[in-house]
Amino acid sequence: MISGEVSEALLRLLLAFVSGGIIGFERSYKRIDAGLRTHIIVCMASCAIMITNIHMYTVYGTGDPVRMPAQVISGVGFLGAGCILVTGDRRIRGMTTAAGIWGAACLGLCIGAGDYIVALVVLTLVILTMTIFQAVDARIVKKTKYIRLYMEFESVTEVKSFVKYVRENGIRIIEMELMNQKVLDNIGVVTTLKLKERDSAEHVISEFEKVVEAVFIAKV
Repeated sequence: MISGEVSEALLRLLLAFVSGGIIGFERSYKRIDAGLRTHIIVCMASCAIMITNIHMYTVYGTGDPVRMPAQVISGVGFLGAGCILVTGDRRIRGMTTAAGIWGAACLGLCIGAGDYIVALVVLTLVILTMTIFQAVDARIVKKTKYIRLYMEFESVTEVKSFVKYVRENGIRIIEMELMNQKVLDNIGVVTTLKLKERDSAEHVISEFEKVVEAVFIAKV
C-alpha cells in the first residue's frame, strides 16, 4: 500500500507533468522546437528536485531546504539561453520560449513544494501571456510610431542618401548601426526610426522600397 508521503509526491509529479505539458503544447502548436517534451521534462524534473530536497531536509534534519531549487533556477537559465538566437539582421528569436522554459522550471518547484494555488495562478498567467497577450502585443507594435528596420546598401553614398531622404520627410532617426556584410559585399544597416503621427509603418516601408535603393528592407 502506498504511503501518504509517496502518494503526495506522485500527485505533485503528475501535476508537474500536466502543467509542463500545457505550456509545451502551446509552443509545439506554434512549431517551436523546444515544445511539449522539453517543457514536460523541465517542469517534472524541477518538481522532483524540490521534492527530493524537502525529503532530505525532513529526514536528515540538516542542510538547506532551498539549495537545490536555487541551482535549478540558475541552471535552467543556461538551457533557456540556448534557445535565444540573434540573426544576421539583428533579430532576436526565442526569447518567449526561453522564458517559458524558465517559467516551467519555477512552476515545477512550486508544485514540488506543495504550493498548488501559486502554481495554478502561475500556469494560468503564463498561458494567458503566451496566447491572448500575443495579440495585444501585436496591436501595440502595429500602433507604435517607432519602427526598427534592417536594410542593405551597396555603398556608403546610398546610406547617406537614405539618411537625407528620411530627414527630409520629417522622420527622426533614433539610432543607426552599420555592419559590413562581407559575403554579399553590402553594407547592412539596422536603424530605429520615429514616424510622424499621421504615418504608419507599412506606408513608410512601402515608400522606402520605392524610393530608397536598398537591397533588402525588413522589420526587425
